[in-house]
Amino acid sequence: MKSIFAIIVSIFLSTQLFAGTLVMMPYQSQEELESLFRRSDITVHYYSNDRVIATVETFNTDEMTLIDESAFEGTDVYYLVYCQSEDQDDYLWREQEKGRCLYRNSQFLVMKPEKSGFRPYKNDGMVAIFNKKATLPRLSRDFPVVSVENPGIRQMMDQVNKDSIAATVSYLQSLGNRIYDSEGAYAAQAWIEAKFKALGLEVELQPFTYWGNASSPNIIAIQRGTLHPNTYVICGSHYDSFSYYGMCPGADDNATGVASVLESARIMTQHAFEYSIVYCAFSAEEMGLIGSEAYASRCQSQGMDILGYFNNDMNGFLYGDIHIDCIYPNSVEPIGAYYRNIGEVYFPQMPIRHVNFSQGDSDHTSFNNHGYMGIYPFEDLSHYSPYIHTPGDTIGTSVNSWEMSQRYCQMNMACLAEIANLTEGPVTSCNPPVDFTAVNVIPEGKDTLCPILMSWKAPLEGSTGNAVRFKVYRNGAVLGQVPFEAAQTSYSYDDEVPVGDTVHYCVVAVYDDACEASSDTLSVVGVYHPSEIGEYGEHSVVVYPNPAERMVTLKGNVADCYCIDMFGRRLSMRCDDNKIDVSEWSKGVYFLVITTMDGQREVQKLIVNR
Repeated sequence: MKSIFAIIVSIFLSTQLFAGTLVMMPYQSQEELESLFRRSDITVHYYSNDRVIATVETFNTDEMTLIDESAFEGTDVYYLVYCQSEDQDDYLWREQEKGRCLYRNSQFLVMKPEKSGFRPYKNDGMVAIFNKKATLPRLSRDFPVVSVENPGIRQMMDQVNKDSIAATVSYLQSLGNRIYDSEGAYAAQAWIEAKFKALGLEVELQPFTYWGNASSPNIIAIQRGTLHPNTYVICGSHYDSFSYYGMCPGADDNATGVASVLESARIMTQHAFEYSIVYCAFSAEEMGLIGSEAYASRCQSQGMDILGYFNNDMNGFLYGDIHIDCIYPNSVEPIGAYYRNIGEVYFPQMPIRHVNFSQGDSDHTSFNNHGYMGIYPFEDLSHYSPYIHTPGDTIGTSVNSWEMSQRYCQMNMACLAEIANLTEGPVTSCNPPVDFTAVNVIPEGKDTLCPILMSWKAPLEGSTGNAVRFKVYRNGAVLGQVPFEAAQTSYSYDDEVPVGDTVHYCVVAVYDDACEASSDTLSVVGVYHPSEIGEYGEHSVVVYPNPAERMVTLKGNVADCYCIDMFGRRLSMRCDDNKIDVSEWSKGVYFLVITTMDGQREVQKLIVNR
C-alpha cells in the first residue's frame, strides 16, 4: 500500500502545473542547492551545476534573474539553447519565426516557443525545460567501493571487440540523416530493436511526440536480475543525429554511444547479475533531450528503483592520450566518485577528471532532474570532435580511434557489472559468426516474393564451449536452425520476403555451455522487379569492375545514370566521365539505371564489396 501511495504522489508531482514568474537563480554549493529545493515559494523545474530555473511566487531582484513574468503561459516548455555570444544573433535570425528569446548571456539563450520547437545551433546542445517539478537525486543504495579487479568482469571487458563497435558505427552512418522523425531514424530504431531482441532481452518501444509530430521511439531493453529484478542500473545513448547543414551521418554523435551500449549488451547478456540492467537507445536527444525526458519522467512516475544511469555519448574522437572527462552536477558526486574508482582499479594509468560543461548537455540531465544519479563520460571538454552536427561527422574524420571507443565501452561494462553484482559461477564467453551477409535477388517475372540469400562463416576460435548450431533470426524471431559442422567453414540459409517488405536478419552461434553470440543485424528490402524502373536484360553499357570496391567505370554511350539501393531509394551520386566513386558506399547490392544516347534505358546490378 505504501509503494502504491508513493507512485500516486509521484505521478501528481510530475504532472502538476505551476504558475508564477519564471526565473533563473545561481547557487554555489550543494547545501545552497538543497535549500532552494526546500523553499516553499520556489518550484525548481531544471537545475545544472551552478543554476536553477524555477517558478516563484514573488520575484526578488537581489537573488533572481527574470525570464518570463507569466511562467508557462501559452506553452508547457522553454528551451535552453547553448550558443556562444558571437553566434547568437545569427541563431535568433534563423529561428525568429518559431518564437522569441527571453534571456541571453555569453553561453546560452532561453527561448519561448510560439509556433514550433527550436533547433540547436551548430555544434551546441539544447535542453527542453518542461512544466514539471524537478527532484534532487537520492541514493537508493550506496555505490560499492572497489579495491581489486573482479576476474569475471575483466574477462568480459576483454571481449569488447573494436570491429563490432566499428560495424555499428558504419551501419548507422550509412543511413545518412537520423533526425528524430526521419526515415533514417526509424531504420536505426528497427535495427537496434532487432539487435536487442536477438540477445533475448525484454524489448519495449516507448512512443512520444515532439510538437505534435510522432518521433521515432525510445528502445528500452531489460536484462532481468536474478535476486532483485525490480531494482535497475541503466546505461543509455541517443541514436538520432542533427545537422544545420543537411546531411547528418552522426558517426561520433552518436553512433559511437549506441555502439558502446550494444556491445555492452552483447557481452553482458551472456552472464547473470543480481540486479536488472537496462540498455536504452533514446531518440530526439538533439531536440532538447526529449526522448530521455519521456523515459526518465515515466520512471519517476512509476517509482522505479534506479541505482544509477551511465550515459554513452561521443567517444570516438581522440585528442592526445586516451582519457575521460566526466560531466555531472555536484549533486550526484557519489556516482562520479564511483566511476573514478572503477577507472583507478581497471585502468589505473588512464586520467579521469570531473568537469563542468557549459557548451552542451546530454541525456544524463533528464535522469538527474527526475531524482536519479546520472553521469556523462565525455571524450574531452575542450577538444571534442569539431565535426559533430555537420556532414563531416564520419568515420576517419570525426571518429579517429576505435581503441578509445573500446575503452569507453569497457568502462561502461565495468561500472554496470560491479554495481549489478555479477553472480558467481563459471564464466562463459563465445564468438559470433563471421562475415554475415544477407542479400536479395531480383525475382523472376512478376513474382511477389523476393529470394533472400544469407551466408556466414564459422566463429573464430577462443570460445569457452563448443559450437553446436546456428539460429537464424528474422525480425527478432527464430526462422530456422543450421547444425554446426567441425570441418565446415561456410554456411548459408535461404528465405523469401514479400516484395516491398523490410526485414531484419541475424545469425546466432549457440554453444554447448549455453553461451550464444549474435552476428550484426542486417536490414533487407524485398526488391521490385526491374521492369518497375526499366528493362533488365541485354546491356549496351559495360559496368566494371563488378563487384567493386572503389571506382566503377561505365563503358558505352551513356547519357545519364542514377542509382537505387536495396531500399528503393535514389542515391545522391556523381557520374563524372562515366566513372562512379563507390568507396564511401555501404557493402551491398545496388541497381544502376542507365539511359543511353539513343534514349534506351537499362538496369544493371552493381555489388559493392568493401
